[in-house]
Amino acid sequence: MISLRKIHTMTYASAAVARIRHSAIFLLWATVHCGPTPEKFIEKSQVALAREDYDAALLYMKNAYELALPKDFFITKRDLSFSFLRASHDGQKILLVERKTPKKVYEPMRVMVINRARDSQAKTNVPGRIKDVNFSPDGEFAVFLQQPAATAKDCKMLLWQVSSDKSVEIGATHCVTKPAVKNDGTVWYMRSDQIHVYDPKNGKDALFNKGVRPEKSAKKFPAYAFFHAAPDNKVWMIYGAAGSYRLYQLGDKQKLVSKDIASHRLYLVSESKIAGVFIGGAGAQQFVTLNPKDSQIGRRMKAKVWGDAAFINDRQFFYIEDGVLAYRNGKDEIELPFWAEQIAIGVKDELLFLSSTGSAMRYTHKTPPPEALKIYNKAVEIDDSKS
Repeated sequence: MISLRKIHTMTYASAAVARIRHSAIFLLWATVHCGPTPEKFIEKSQVALAREDYDAALLYMKNAYELALPKDFFITKRDLSFSFLRASHDGQKILLVERKTPKKVYEPMRVMVINRARDSQAKTNVPGRIKDVNFSPDGEFAVFLQQPAATAKDCKMLLWQVSSDKSVEIGATHCVTKPAVKNDGTVWYMRSDQIHVYDPKNGKDALFNKGVRPEKSAKKFPAYAFFHAAPDNKVWMIYGAAGSYRLYQLGDKQKLVSKDIASHRLYLVSESKIAGVFIGGAGAQQFVTLNPKDSQIGRRMKAKVWGDAAFINDRQFFYIEDGVLAYRNGKDEIELPFWAEQIAIGVKDELLFLSSTGSAMRYTHKTPPPEALKIYNKAVEIDDSKS
């Protein structure tokens, strides 16, 4: 992988001179603008380094870096922080859930959906801690896993119809699982090893496939279901635990696609609606794409199980590895100068992502300015010194 850390790294001597020069620039900037500045965070980072608190020093430098970036790198205001970012399949609607401090995590959380095509926003509040949220492919519905207390193993499910601003509690499921919501608002989830489908049109919950339980990879251990709704109206389910999963396609019936799934993550290739999953055992994982018509394996590539990934097509994609964002186009790879937690494809080949500080950001293959990259390089030095 070609690393921007190597491309932009300066010698320590030249870096010191550059820091003095740019410190003066930032101090001048601070006299004109109120509120946080890159220079203030750099000073805090230096204080943290003096006491050998590398985690705090890195966090301060990450904030300094983001403040040094132009506004067009951000989806919302820079001072807003979020815990979840989701996008509709066309990238026009973006769902964001606010980030709270650990002491306030069980207070009501604000949620917004930005409709970029209409230049509008929809907002709601969700009570309690949000463990996960899933967006329908068209961005019309969202289903939340809401944990009422820290010791609760079961989470309530809340369905929000964005356009009408209607919310309804639809039941409960294990907090480890991942329900999915389709464009018609039906919610797919598992309870007591049976697949359930909630229909908002009549408010009824029905058992899928007559309640037949899907087969577990290991019968002696509990299994968890992770559902994914595709824009072609298919529902995929990954079922299992601890690196041993099975992949099902759910339509009129339950279809077993593979018994050799290594992770509960499934990714949808934007252009062709192809699903991608990891297969293989520990240390020998492969990422494979599945043909949407017959679910047969198409393309294969060796890869680690990523923190997250977002595909433009089956050759162009972004992924997170060890917290750092990277981009691959065919055989060419480059590490991007961002730390990220969650990513999604926006319009065309735009990337939407949640930074490690909680900022909602966008990347359009535009290189950050040199002044910002110098701060990034200093943050990289601190990050490397931790390991």
